[in-house]
Amino acid sequence: MNVRSIFFWLMSFLLLCAIAVPAPAQTAKHTAAARQAADDKASRDLLAELLADFQNNSDNATLRSKIVELAKSLNPAPAIPQLAQDDFAKAAARLAATGSADDFGAVARLFEQVAVQAPWYADAYFSAASAYAKANQYDSARRNLALYMAVVRPGVDIRNAEQLRRNIDSQQAAQFQQTLQHFAANPSDAARLHVIQMAQALTAQPEIPEEARGHYVMANVFVNTATDSSDYDRAIPEYKAALLAAPWWGEAYKKLAAAQTLAGRYDDAITNLVFYQAIAPADARATQDEIYRLKALGQKAAEEQAKKATEQQQRKLMQEQQQKALASTETMTYTVEGRWYPVFAPSGYFAGGESNPECDYSVSQNHGKWEIKNSCSQSTRTINDVEAEPRQLSFKLMGRDQEFQFSEVIVTFTLSSDGQTLEGTAVAYDKTYFAVGNHTVRWMRRK
Repeated sequence: MNVRSIFFWLMSFLLLCAIAVPAPAQTAKHTAAARQAADDKASRDLLAELLADFQNNSDNATLRSKIVELAKSLNPAPAIPQLAQDDFAKAAARLAATGSADDFGAVARLFEQVAVQAPWYADAYFSAASAYAKANQYDSARRNLALYMAVVRPGVDIRNAEQLRRNIDSQQAAQFQQTLQHFAANPSDAARLHVIQMAQALTAQPEIPEEARGHYVMANVFVNTATDSSDYDRAIPEYKAALLAAPWWGEAYKKLAAAQTLAGRYDDAITNLVFYQAIAPADARATQDEIYRLKALGQKAAEEQAKKATEQQQRKLMQEQQQKALASTETMTYTVEGRWYPVFAPSGYFAGGESNPECDYSVSQNHGKWEIKNSCSQSTRTINDVEAEPRQLSFKLMGRDQEFQFSEVIVTFTLSSDGQTLEGTAVAYDKTYFAVGNHTVRWMRRK
C-alpha cells in the first residue's frame, strides 16, 4: 500500500468517526427525557394516591404537607379538579352576598372544603383566611394564611397576603382593646380568661400599663418586707389591682398566688395559678404540681379548721350545759317560791313562827300570778299586789277595820345568798299615805 492509499484510508476513517459521534448523544438525551417523563408520571400517580388518602383523613396535617410539597415540585403544577373549581365559585358567590360574622365563618369552611379536594389550591386558602378574618376568627385566619404561603408557587405576587396579615393584626388588636375595656367594666373569671386567650393569640404581647406596674411594685415591697401575715394581706389587693389593668400578665398571677399561699388562702392561690398556667404553658408541669401541693395544704387546713370548729362547738355545748345546770341549781336555790315562817319582830305584822308550821306563808305562782297564802293571818289584814323576781319579793299588807291604824304596809324582801332567808323592811303608811315608820322583817324557809 503506497503512501497515498494510506492517507486516503485514514481520512475516510476519521470522517466515519465524525459522522458516528452524534448518535450516542441523541440517544442519551432521549433516555433522559423518557426518564423525566416516567418520574413525572410516578410523582403524579403518588400525588393522586396521597390525595385519595387525605380526602379520607383531612385532619392529617403531615399528609397535607406532603401533598403540598409534592405538588410544588411538579412542573407544570397539578390541575385543579373541576369539582374544586365549581365549589370555589359557589363559595366565592356566597362570600360576596354574606354580611354577618357567622355567615363569614360558614363561607370560610366552604373554602376549606375546597382545599381538601385540592390541597395545593392557593386561592382556596387565601379566600378562607379572608372570610375567617371577617368572622373575627383570627386563629383560623392565620392558619389558612400560613397554608397559603406554604402552597403558593415561586414568582406569585403575595402582596395581598401580606396586607391581609397586617389587617388581621390590626383587627385583632382592636378587638383585644374592646374585650379589655369590657373586662375592666365587668371583671369576672370568664372575662379574664377570655382576655388571656386573646392576648396569647396576638402576634405581639401587649405592653404592661404603668398603672399595673405601680401596683405590682408596691405589692412586691409588701411581700419582700413582710414580718407577719398582715403584710401579705396588704400585698394581695395590690397584685389584684395590677391584674385588673393587665389581666394577661403571667408573672403577676404567679406572685399573687405566692402571696395568697403565704396568707393561707389556698383556693384563691389555685385559681390564680390556673390563670398563670394558661399564660405560660411551658411551665404547665411545674405549675400543676404546685396546684396539687396547694390542694393538699388546703385540705389539711380545712381538716384542722373543722377539728377546731368541732372542739369549739363541744366546748360551747359543755358551757351551755354547765350554765343550764347552774341556772337550774340557782333556780332551785334562789327562788322565793316555797313555805316560809316569820321570825318575830316588834311590829307583830305576821302570824305563825318556827313552831307553828300550820301558819307558814306559802309563796307560789298561779297561772303566772304570784300569791301568798296564810290561813292564820289576822282577819284585819290581807296580802295584796304580790310581785316576785329572782331573789326579790314584795307585797302589801292592807288593814280592814277601824282599829287598824295604818292604811297599808309595804313589805320588801331580799333572798339571802344561801336561799334560806328573806330579809327586808316593812314601811307603814297612815290613812293619808304618809310613811309613819319602818321595821326590819325576816322570814325563814321551812326545810
